[in-house]
Amino acid sequence: MSDFTKLVMADEPDLLERVQKHFRDESVLSDGRTPMRVLRSLVSSPRLADYTVRGFNSNGFVHVGDSFLDEHTMLADWTQKTYGVELSTWKRIHTDLEVVTGFGFRDASVARIQVWSFDPMSLSFDALKIAVAVSYTDVELIGGGEGCRCSE
Repeated sequence: MSDFTKLVMADEPDLLERVQKHFRDESVLSDGRTPMRVLRSLVSSPRLADYTVRGFNSNGFVHVGDSFLDEHTMLADWTQKTYGVELSTWKRIHTDLEVVTGFGFRDASVARIQVWSFDPMSLSFDALKIAVAVSYTDVELIGGGEGCRCSE
């Protein structure tokens, strides 16, 4: 059995090995699947805060959240793309951005920013998959999320 008191960050160098060991040690559902709560009992969400902004230059930033899933699965995305931004970078750039609370559903000038505790660009693809997975809140996973604050 794994020690549930040792939560790790998704930027741990040996993350994949730790996750694999954790899954081997923990019970799975009768059909062989591992519940998301087991992964989330090991890996901490990197997501600290969310903002919706205008004026964001996305060059050099990586998709996270729904935009990451849209790139790598058959799930659809919002018109507003979601980017991961490290906290120190957010502190540097946020004053140059317009934080918005209402916008049109098809308004592509708006970006969704997730402020992360580390730079998502520093992760391998497999570690980024894990980080994105654990970044979702329970409400988002059950489909009761806040969704788009659209003005139209």
